[in-house]
Amino acid sequence: MAKKAVIGTSPKDSSTDKMDRYIQRNEKKEQQNLRRHGKKDLSKVPFNEWPLKKKLEHLENQTPTDKFRETYTSYSVWYDAVKKKSGVYPTTFVDWTGKLKNELHEMYNKNTYPKEAVDILKREHGIY
Repeated sequence: MAKKAVIGTSPKDSSTDKMDRYIQRNEKKEQQNLRRHGKKDLSKVPFNEWPLKKKLEHLENQTPTDKFRETYTSYSVWYDAVKKKSGVYPTTFVDWTGKLKNELHEMYNKNTYPKEAVDILKREHGIY
């Protein structure tokens, strides 16, 4: 009786095929990223995907106003931070600051950090 030949790929061929598929998949991902973000335009690339050197340069060249606007992108984000820093029960804080909307908007426009804003509210308006 003769041995029957096994039809199929050898282990060496299958591992080579797997490696080829892995390389092709990574090349497709790189091409998609280039198409999506472009090659050199960092304004379209998310900040977390920037090269480390560019990130450090960007952070070093920021002004205090830029840092404030990056941290507190809108008035509502800033207001929530002030509410948390105050230590006052949230609904009570909303009730007390209802009359002070203009002052709070001025503080936000002057780039007042939440801790300073809470100090001003305590000192000038008695919100504890």
